[in-house]
Amino acid sequence: MVHMTVFLSDLQAGRSSSTVQVRLLRYWEDRNFRRGGELMGVDMLLLDSQTTMMQASVNSHRIPKFRETLTAGKMFTLSSFDVVSCTRNLKITESPFIIRFNDYTEFIEMTTPSSPLPLEAFRFLSGTELLRLANTNSQLTGIVLGT
Repeated sequence: MVHMTVFLSDLQAGRSSSTVQVRLLRYWEDRNFRRGGELMGVDMLLLDSQTTMMQASVNSHRIPKFRETLTAGKMFTLSSFDVVSCTRNLKITESPFIIRFNDYTEFIEMTTPSSPLPLEAFRFLSGTELLRLANTNSQLTGIVLGT
């Protein structure tokens, strides 16, 4: 099946039959420490050629299918996935959505994207903007200190 290639910003809620080309910036295990550290899944941060970032998630029972593929910094084509609304408590990007891998998801490493994919993405905020976001759980913020 041929999938139409789109950008992360083009995605809408529901099952997607499109393909996105992304760089896997970071990934981490999602654990429930109220249940003894039970592995719930793997979360990741994806970036496309328009510097749009979106969180993606792999449920724990699907991890074996993708574990060997997950490498931060690598580029991938991603197709056949679900797009769901992002809850406020889990929001780490400006996107209102999260990509959820399903049983049909394909996450294939590529070497040459159709458009260059940036290595990183940053958003600079003033001190006032950082204070406004403090304790809101609406953004994942950090501070870079110069030398």
